[in-house]
Amino acid sequence: MERTAHLSWKKHLREAARSDSYALFRGHMQRLGLPEKPKLMLDGTIRVIQAVSAYASVDGIALDPFLDIQRYNPCEAPDARYVLTFDLHGKSFARVLADSKMVQPDLADLYNHPWYDYKVVGYCCFWISHPDWSPLTNAEIEQLESAVTADLRFDYSESELTFRLDYGPDASDLCVRLQDVS
Repeated sequence: MERTAHLSWKKHLREAARSDSYALFRGHMQRLGLPEKPKLMLDGTIRVIQAVSAYASVDGIALDPFLDIQRYNPCEAPDARYVLTFDLHGKSFARVLADSKMVQPDLADLYNHPWYDYKVVGYCCFWISHPDWSPLTNAEIEQLESAVTADLRFDYSESELTFRLDYGPDASDLCVRLQDVS
């Protein structure tokens, strides 16, 4: 990934959030029952995208398609099929847009990523939803369960990590809660 492209993406995200007074992030957090601190979501989103970029670079994965769909307003990213919202142990939150293949972000890499400024590692849970909050179909739920399980189990065995999938009351989101095995 070119450094200027990454900086341009961050700049556009910050400008769009500020010009909207963070309303989209605030509404998103409210919908998931998260603390309405949208500046935390802006900061967390930037940090998570930086981490995703670093891991993708190491793995030799092209980042342009992933970065191209990262917009403040998901409606401006027609290739964004899913929204992943990460809870970085209550210290911050991140909203990442993903395409239908969900190649990025790498969930296992992010689960073990150190967030030095927050003094935590990884995330405790994340939600998957559509950008418009429409219900996930049964076929999507099966595909998402399979993709999440394959991603996490590639790096973590059942003796290292447990996780549980819960569905929102109107099937508009899937919540994945994770916990290390002692």
